[in-house]
Formats: sequence, C-alpha cells, structure tokens
Amino acid sequence: MPAILTFILLLATLSVQASKEYVRFWHLNSASSIKINGTTNMNSFQCYTVYQTGNDVLKERWNPDSEKLEIYGSIYIGVAEFACNNRLMNKDFRNTLKHNEYPEIKIEFLNLREVHLQNNTISAQGRIKVTLAGKSHVYFVSSELEFFDNKNGVLRGEQTFMFSDFGLEPPQKGFGLVRVSDAIHVSFDLILEKSVLAEY
Repeated sequence: MPAILTFILLLATLSVQASKEYVRFWHLNSASSIKINGTTNMNSFQCYTVYQTGNDVLKERWNPDSEKLEIYGSIYIGVAEFACNNRLMNKDFRNTLKHNEYPEIKIEFLNLREVHLQNNTISAQGRIKVTLAGKSHVYFVSSELEFFDNKNGVLRGEQTFMFSDFGLEPPQKGFGLVRVSDAIHVSFDLILEKSVLAEY
C-alpha cells in the first residue's frame, strides 16, 4: 500500500476516534454526605445524612462537539437516614416527607455541564430533578467537580429548596407555636471513586 494512502487512512481513523464521546463511570463512596439547613420562627436546625448504599453511579461524558465534560446520573437517599437536632425534629422531618410511603429521595443530574476549568477543579452548571414525597421539581444548580487524582474526586454543590415545591407543608410543633420556614438550604459532598467501566 502506498505510504500516502496509509497516512490518509491513519488520519481518518484518528479523526473518527476523536469525534466519539467518551464516558467514565464514578461510584459514590459511602462517605458522601448531604446537609439540610433550615430555620424556624424560634431558631435554626440542621439535618445530616451520610450516604449509605454505595451502589449509585454517576457518569462523566466528554462531549466532542463542545469539548466540555458533562455529568449525569441518579442517586437515591433514604429519608429515614437523616438525623436532625433532636428526636422530635427527626420524627417531624420524616413525617413531613412521608417516608413511610416514599422512603427515598431521588436526585437526577440531567445535564450538569463544565463551564470553567482551573487546575484540577471543574465548575459546572445545569439542571437536576429532585423527586420526594411522590412529586418532582427541576432546579438549575452550580457545582464544583474536583479531581484528587485520576481515580478519586468529589462533586460539591448547594441549592435552596422549598417544601411547597413538592406540595408539602413545613413541620409545626406545639400547636403551631414553632413553625419551620418553607425554604431549606441543601448542600452535598459526593465522594467519587472511578469505576473500571467505560463507554466509547
């Protein structure tokens, strides 16, 4: 085969490979955590959970058209795993989220896209869909994906949610003397471990 033809075929092969998207899989480490901060007409409170299952997977996709990374996938958080300031708050929080009927909160990363890269940290923005108590709501969020090395990283972010977004009434205690505010602030630290799985 003439050398020029071999060279042309090699360039064509490399061009096809470069135009393909590449997907890496990241398992969520059980050290991942989610915090909920809220207020009442009397004081503030915090509910906290450590991710338990260790089975959920997020995908990191390289988009050859935009030359940017995208994150997508779903995670599930048990409502009963949240611990608040006290036992009564635990009970009220879980009852408000109807944990007996809907025991899990589902968070779907729909299109979290890279907007800026600095050193080993990617700033990303996009939509997530949160499903709890049988209802879903879509939010636009900003987050950071930091890589510690080629096998470990963390996805951090925060967002303000409203109980009313999901048709829920905020908890009340003492015949309404203590009322929880409709807005709650949620922050997450998702610890990622690279999987051996990959797609081309």
